[in-house]
Amino acid sequence: MSSVQNIRDIQNHSQDHAGADSRPQLHLQAASLPVRLGHFMSDTVRFGLATAGMNYITTSRTPIDAEAIWRNCTRSWPGPMQAFMDHYPFPAQRRRIIDDIFRRTSAEGIEYHYDVSNDFYELFLDRRFMFYTCADFLSPDDSLEQAQLNKANYIGDLLEPKAGERILELGCGWGSMMRHIHDRTGDKEHLTGVTLSKDQLGYIREKFGFNVLLDDFIHMDYGVETYDKFYSIGAFEHVRPDDVLPLYKRLHAALKPGGRMVLHFFSLNGTERLPASAIGVQLVFPGSILSLHTDHLDWMRHAGFRLTHDSIHDYRPTLRAWFDRLVANRDRAHALVGIQTTNKYLAFFAAAWGFFDSEAGSLHRYVLMKD
Repeated sequence: MSSVQNIRDIQNHSQDHAGADSRPQLHLQAASLPVRLGHFMSDTVRFGLATAGMNYITTSRTPIDAEAIWRNCTRSWPGPMQAFMDHYPFPAQRRRIIDDIFRRTSAEGIEYHYDVSNDFYELFLDRRFMFYTCADFLSPDDSLEQAQLNKANYIGDLLEPKAGERILELGCGWGSMMRHIHDRTGDKEHLTGVTLSKDQLGYIREKFGFNVLLDDFIHMDYGVETYDKFYSIGAFEHVRPDDVLPLYKRLHAALKPGGRMVLHFFSLNGTERLPASAIGVQLVFPGSILSLHTDHLDWMRHAGFRLTHDSIHDYRPTLRAWFDRLVANRDRAHALVGIQTTNKYLAFFAAAWGFFDSEAGSLHRYVLMKD
């Protein structure tokens, strides 16, 4: 199966099942070594080495050696090969591939990635909150749980939530930050989350009783001067560049005067708006693409926001922690989602580590004020 076919299967939401879980699972067809090698060569020509490598790892019939995945996905390759990875496919080819994928909505890709299995995500996320975003490892001795609490405290201090304020989270995950804010304010009535994942919606409502909307925060109507505060943690990565400025404008209009928005997401460094890495990402988050950090700053100001905080945080320790936990729980992961999906997530965490280590992108936290 080629990478493009994998992407089409992602978009079609195959209804295959794994283990005793009756919900839809990812359809990632295993293949023999000769077939995988043939696809690797053809995918390299059509879509570049990163996509070909991800597909090669994913479709193995057996678990791929974890250290081999980490070593091959995080290393810097010899000059000519690294240059090929960084610059091929050529820009015009990248645009054609992305335009074809963008015929489907980003919402479908988000559902594809998150509606895998809550039990699967519990295998590698922190046990206190289930944050699926960058943590703050302030000490070498910090556990993943402590690092995610550090992050929650940092963002809480930026947001300064108060009881009675109407606060909305854009892309609320498994309710991680909603729980933390509720612990601070004791106010559940005025706190709302938005998600596109039915799995996450059910999880939050059943376990915590928060008000959660099943909607696309990128295009929903927020009204005018209806909220005191917005925040988002790891969701703006899914907003396509053409949608970012209109979204910022709607959020600015929806904030009351003096309101604020706290954002935590990663973006591209440099000046290349469509790097080669954008193609490989489609196997993990189909329909999503990053924007430049400098473009975000321009769009924020153009929408009317005043930027009062911009800090950079290191995603690499979190990705390594998730990788190690998934490796330690591979047998259970195979039973829940299959060998191919487990292989893919291991490759994804390692490749993402390499992305940040090369400084191709950075994780930022912003505070935006409406005067």
